[in-house]
Amino acid sequence: MKPVPHDHLSSQQQSSSHGRLGHAREARSGAKQPEAFDPARAARLDDPRRFEYLPPAQIAALLDAPKDATVVDFGTGTGTFAIELAGQRPDLTVIALDEQPGMLELLRSKPGAIQLKNLKPVLTDRMAGLESGAERILALNVLHELSDAALRQMIRLLKPEGAILIVDWEAQADRPVGPPKEHTYSAVEAQQRLEAFGLSVEVLKPLRYHFVLRARPAA
Repeated sequence: MKPVPHDHLSSQQQSSSHGRLGHAREARSGAKQPEAFDPARAARLDDPRRFEYLPPAQIAALLDAPKDATVVDFGTGTGTFAIELAGQRPDLTVIALDEQPGMLELLRSKPGAIQLKNLKPVLTDRMAGLESGAERILALNVLHELSDAALRQMIRLLKPEGAILIVDWEAQADRPVGPPKEHTYSAVEAQQRLEAFGLSVEVLKPLRYHFVLRARPAA
């Protein structure tokens, strides 16, 4: 399972492989991005400039979570967007899900997170009780990082009537930020991947550097 943090900065800042073991590569089978996000760059996830092209209020509106819903922020990283969502929608239960304990410790230490009673940081190895429990899932800058196994696990978290909002780097966009284009999907490629996993996909209006898709279990 490889849900990862939400962001990268530039193609020049992408680190190359440093001798990762073969089993680690196998665990990422199906991921477009060959290397997982380096937690040493975690502080960059809190750069407020990200909100210029990923406005939290717009993300929350696109998510369109029903009242009192459970929302999973899949691959929350340091929880930047989970905190924003929980603050904007106190009626929601926001599950900030990540595989790295260090990331969740950074989330918990933020003053904005401490006061939010509806924000629940959860490690992925403790997510068994969350299956089929989410009305909404937010997958922000995550799809290109997900292995096939992780994508299946994300889908299993969804209630039958639920939906996943996928916001990810557009491979065809000219952008000064984000991972290399060859490590990301176009909207069409992303749609095809999601449909191959049994999801019905709606293409929404793109953001400046990102495509936006809404996926639901196919009827």
